[in-house]
Amino acid sequence: MKVIASDFDNTLYVKDEKGLMENIQAVKNFISKGNIFIIITGRSFTNIKKVLTEHDIPYSYLVCQDGANLFDKDDNCMKKNPIDIEKSKKIEEFLIKKGLPFNFETAFNDEDIIDHASKITVTVKNIKEALEVTEEIKQVADVYAYVSSKHINIIDSYVNKCSALEFLTDNYYISSNIIVLGDDINDYEMLEKYDGLVMKKHHKVLDLLKKDTINSVAEYLNSIID
Repeated sequence: MKVIASDFDNTLYVKDEKGLMENIQAVKNFISKGNIFIIITGRSFTNIKKVLTEHDIPYSYLVCQDGANLFDKDDNCMKKNPIDIEKSKKIEEFLIKKGLPFNFETAFNDEDIIDHASKITVTVKNIKEALEVTEEIKQVADVYAYVSSKHINIIDSYVNKCSALEFLTDNYYISSNIIVLGDDINDYEMLEKYDGLVMKKHHKVLDLLKKDTINSVAEYLNSIID
């Protein structure tokens, strides 16, 4: 049995319709052979579930909000990792003073409240501002924060995609012999610990890991399916 953990946006879920359909079919074939396929994303459960349902994308486990929440194939929440409430309050106060729009995400992202928030997302005008504010946030509270194309993403300091995979291996849900696939800065930790590959188009920071590249998830899965 093989175990693959794949990032979602720009890795499994690509803009090219033909490429997307090929990826989805490859995942279905991979799982049908008795293998485990984990989708691991920065999106909230509610956000990604709509896309997964629309495109009939299967999974063995679903990791949301960069490792903050884990779900099984039946969408039962296996583990929640909320941000420490005191950290959330400090960040909230800081962002209000900065005049930046933000919202709290709970495990299912069904309400925008500080209690039990798994993730904080901050809307920014440009990358330069985002990078500056991200560093300031890290001084305000001990958190994991990174910049995506439109937002600053904040989770607790002990949470990342790698920690989610460690939970699954430590509790014997999956083998520790995992291959991870990704393309962006929030994939760094899991690519650093586990064997893996990066998409041909990827964040330059991943070059530090000296991983081999792949053209598509479908191409890779089809090459390893028995």
